Amino acid sequence: MFSSLVRGGALCALAFVAAARAAAADPSPSPSPSPSASPGLHEIGRVVTSDRRSEPLSSVTKPTFVIDRGTLDAFGLATVGSALADVPGVLISSYGAFGAQSNYGIRGTTSGQTLILRDGVPISTGSNGVIDLGTLSTAGLERIEVVESGSSTLYGTNAAGGVINLIDSVRPETYARVSDGTYGDRDVSVSAGAGSFTVAFERHLASNVYDYPAFNYSGAPEPAGTRVNDDALQSVLRLGFVQALGGGVTARLTAGDDGIDIGVPGGLNFGATPDARQGTAREDAQLELARSAGAGTFALTFAGSTQRLSYADPGPQLGGEDDTYDGRVQTSLRYSAAGSRSDFVTGIDLQRESAALSFSGPYASPDFGAAESQAAAYAQFGYTPLADTRLTAGVRAERDTPGGGVVAPSLGLGVGLGPVKLTGNLGESFRVPTLIDLYYPGDSNPSLVPERLANYDVTLALPNVGNGVSFGIFGRDGANLIALDPVTFVPFNVSRASLTGLQLLGTTRAFDHVRFTGSVTDIYRALDTATGTRLPNTPPVVVTAGLERPFDGGPLAFGLRARIVGSTPEDGPQPDPYDAYTDADVYVRYRFTKSAILSLRLQNAGDERYAPIYGYPAPGRTFFVELATR
Repeated sequence: MFSSLVRGGALCALAFVAAARAAAADPSPSPSPSPSASPGLHEIGRVVTSDRRSEPLSSVTKPTFVIDRGTLDAFGLATVGSALADVPGVLISSYGAFGAQSNYGIRGTTSGQTLILRDGVPISTGSNGVIDLGTLSTAGLERIEVVESGSSTLYGTNAAGGVINLIDSVRPETYARVSDGTYGDRDVSVSAGAGSFTVAFERHLASNVYDYPAFNYSGAPEPAGTRVNDDALQSVLRLGFVQALGGGVTARLTAGDDGIDIGVPGGLNFGATPDARQGTAREDAQLELARSAGAGTFALTFAGSTQRLSYADPGPQLGGEDDTYDGRVQTSLRYSAAGSRSDFVTGIDLQRESAALSFSGPYASPDFGAAESQAAAYAQFGYTPLADTRLTAGVRAERDTPGGGVVAPSLGLGVGLGPVKLTGNLGESFRVPTLIDLYYPGDSNPSLVPERLANYDVTLALPNVGNGVSFGIFGRDGANLIALDPVTFVPFNVSRASLTGLQLLGTTRAFDHVRFTGSVTDIYRALDTATGTRLPNTPPVVVTAGLERPFDGGPLAFGLRARIVGSTPEDGPQPDPYDAYTDADVYVRYRFTKSAILSLRLQNAGDERYAPIYGYPAPGRTFFVELATR
């Protein structure tokens, strides 16, 4: 599989090189940062996710986007899911208003094929391999880095489409925000710090009672109604600490406690569950000890996370309670170094994840518990043979019990040709079966093998056109993909899937302090080659557009972000096109004093009434007013 994609990717690269050399008139290098996820931001000088080390954003070969704290504050993005909604190539589909579960993916991948990190360490659950971004708060975050390229060489399982890295802030600062909005949405967030410590706290609640229009699901009409039992109450506490310990050693500690209680109304097409409740409690902690020695840095990381989820439905049909416990511990040792013409990163990851499920009620399943370990070694070498040219080669060897070993190689290229920059990547990625896939009583398959996927992406950028324009092609060819049998619901390995897409990005230079941005992602092929049908939840075209005027133009700031999501082609005589929608968020902010900002926001400003997920209508237009210190 890897060799076939090498040949295909090489042909694409040769074509782009020929075009680039024809266009290059100035031999001097002109590196440029990757496009940011929102216009009008301060440029992010360095990133830590693309190559698992700190480096200039202009030197990475993988498409990388950064959502900084300023964007989170300006648009009032309280959850990670909402923060990612307009990142080109990322698709977020929510089951409702604040607190509802969200599906996510990068360039056509599923949630399970998209790796979520916190400060470089996986936080997805071992039971099903995902984490709910719709309930994951942005409180205490400094920024979010999104890498849209297969990244299993550096990060292991689940990184087929790329990685999303949530980076905590350890800078002591004083901050306060209060907001009130439609559907009883109220949010209070504060942070403070002194010396080496910082603490952030958030309390967010919403009643989420909203009307929805009539729908027609596969010819079965669903009358208009009011969404109830969709409320949410969340409390978040994040701690940070950084301290030089002497001898060149720096300690960085982050920890958090997050609890959310929500109503679970269920899908319209399956009948409501007016009394079902779900509570989730998450804790995580990470300690990194780093020591610089010459041009290199050693980093030793200890991390752990837990999640306890309780779902209770007192109704007569499915009465009972389901409790799920997930735990993960990881130890990593990493060494990275960079010289004038070469760079290197290598390390070892040791991890153990566990899960336990218990059930009660008339339809209770047997209790379940399982654990597995992972051990991996990886290395990536980068070389700069010529000015503004970088080659990378890496490999990861990982052993997962009981699934055996996996090897994932990768290659990368970055070439500056005057006003043109060409980057490309080839690599293999994988996803190991989850604990539920392997061990769940009656609905598991211990014979499952890891999913194997080969990825490529090639991007041609013109960094001096506007504030940057780029065109890219990407693809993924997968084998042994894990799916559920539609009759028995037992997971099995299907044959293959194939995906190819194009992406166009552009950002203008600031005009009167206003900057415009736009993107088009076209996944024109997303085929389940085992059945000949299109992969689910892969809309062919997603368009994003935005503008922003930050405070550098005076006391008034404003912004807009819009998304146009096409409908995924469905098989059958009566497709359900309710996943197609246009959505727009708008804000206006006024700075009264250095530390007093009034913000007015509209979300879903066009009052689009749609169901991004079958049976789950989105709320209509919502209005927020906020007073904050930044």
